[in-house]
Amino acid sequence: MKSLRLVAILLLGSCALGQQAPAIFEGSWIASAGQKDIFRGRWSGQALLRTRNAAHGSWVLLNDKKQTVLQGTWSAQKSAAGWQGTWSARTLQGQSVAGTWTANLADFKGKTFEDMLQRAAEKQIAGFWRSARMQGYWWLQNLR
Repeated sequence: MKSLRLVAILLLGSCALGQQAPAIFEGSWIASAGQKDIFRGRWSGQALLRTRNAAHGSWVLLNDKKQTVLQGTWSAQKSAAGWQGTWSARTLQGQSVAGTWTANLADFKGKTFEDMLQRAAEKQIAGFWRSARMQGYWWLQNLR
C-alpha cells in the first residue's frame, strides 16, 4: 500500500513539474486622464498557467522622482470583443482605487495574452481605462 501511494505521489509530482510556467513580461506604461494629466509607471504580468487567454499582474504609479505613489494589481481576459480587464490599487496612505480597462487592437491576429505582449515589443499597444468618473487612455511600451 505504501509503495502504491509513493508511485502516485511521484507521478503527480512529475506531471506538475512538466508544466512550464508562462513567461513573465514587464515594461513601462503611460496613461492620460482628461486633457492635461499624464501618468507613468511600471507593470509586470503573466498569462495564467491553465489558460493563455487570461492573465494577471501588478503595477505601480510613479511620481516625477520615480518614487512609487500607488501600487496594485490587474487582471485580463480575452472575450469576443477583445482584451479587457480590471485593476485595483492602494495609495501609500491606504486609500483604494479600482477600475476597468480595454485594449484597442483592431488589426491584431494573435490568440493569447503572450501574443498580445509580443506585439508590444514590435508596436505600441494602447487602450482605454475608467475609474468612477475618471477615464483616459493608456499605452504599453519598453516591453522586456
